[in-house]
Amino acid sequence: MQIALTQEEEACLELYFRRIRPENIQPEKLCNRFFVSSSGMEVQSVSRDMNRLHKLYKLAPFSAQCVRRAVEEAAEKLPAQQQEALQHYLAISTGAVRPQDVVDAALLLESLVSTSADETSSATSCAAGPSGKSFAEFVERFPVSPEGQPPSKKQRVESGFPDDRVFYDKWRITQYAQREQYLLSHFTVRKPSAAKVARLIAQEGWKVNCPKPEDIERLWTPPSKAAVEDDKFILRCVSEQNWSGMAIKDFGDERGFGVVATQTFSKNDIVCDCHGKVIPAAQGRAMVQAQHDEAGYMFFFKAGQRDLCVDAQTFPCECHPGKDTVGRRINHSTKAPNLKPFHCRLRVNGEDKDVILFRALKDISVGVELRFDYGVKRKSFRGEGLHLDWLDG
Repeated sequence: MQIALTQEEEACLELYFRRIRPENIQPEKLCNRFFVSSSGMEVQSVSRDMNRLHKLYKLAPFSAQCVRRAVEEAAEKLPAQQQEALQHYLAISTGAVRPQDVVDAALLLESLVSTSADETSSATSCAAGPSGKSFAEFVERFPVSPEGQPPSKKQRVESGFPDDRVFYDKWRITQYAQREQYLLSHFTVRKPSAAKVARLIAQEGWKVNCPKPEDIERLWTPPSKAAVEDDKFILRCVSEQNWSGMAIKDFGDERGFGVVATQTFSKNDIVCDCHGKVIPAAQGRAMVQAQHDEAGYMFFFKAGQRDLCVDAQTFPCECHPGKDTVGRRINHSTKAPNLKPFHCRLRVNGEDKDVILFRALKDISVGVELRFDYGVKRKSFRGEGLHLDWLDG
């Protein structure tokens, strides 16, 4: 089944799935349905629940048949092809349907709602409030924004809208979803702690109708590769090499220098980059041979069909003279890595560059050494093991 949703409808359903549904589902009861009752089980009678909501919000009762009849009456003057498209959409077909056909039918249905009151009075009564005005008109009069305030009852009535809370509640639901996305947008690279989210909420001055810090922490997801490549924070850190949360440490043993965490990192956080000049792999292998097959700070990888190498051995790098970049000091471990490298194409200082970023494989505590697995042994850089396909992930 395919249906088309407006942004407001999508926000309502997403909020229900994230906030309301989890509160009702009970661990000992298994329910795979999207809509659940307050007991945690699937809804047994949708019509009974709808009637209860109509009474609660003082709305005239109507059924699916009422909606269908109203649409059919409004569509009588449409061309036969458009009438057929609407019938197909209302039939909730389970066959193969092009998404664009679904969208077109939904837009056509929306246009019928906005036709004259004489021709579509029953359809309008289903799509708008008792005053005859729609929620779209409500939002146009009272725009929704993360920092805005919902209109008072007096403001709503004076603007010709009903005195109930239907549009008011939908306005708040839409704002809640906006605030949720606003908070998440501030933590694109590293998972936020509840304390950091709480500070941001306090800075915004939000007292009501805002997500709980713990919910934002739970809802955070690692950025996609496309999002990483466009993230201003990552671009700035790669350009300026000012990654936070790490420090270079001299271990004084065979490891020599390494890097330890000075803050906690959560799984999937972007930690830093493996910084150095990117050169052809053949040139990198020649440098390794000149060093008696000791790889040092050379990192080989494939980007599509290109064999490349990050030369973090040459110090200092030509773009940061005199600066010991932290990424080049991260030691390698095949047994206990806690970082995973992946390849990106970033536009740094006006130039497209191949960059290797490190993502946390697990939660990392303060004081823990950062390590990653090259994927090959340090003395095997002669062509074997260089096809690190996971770098493209």
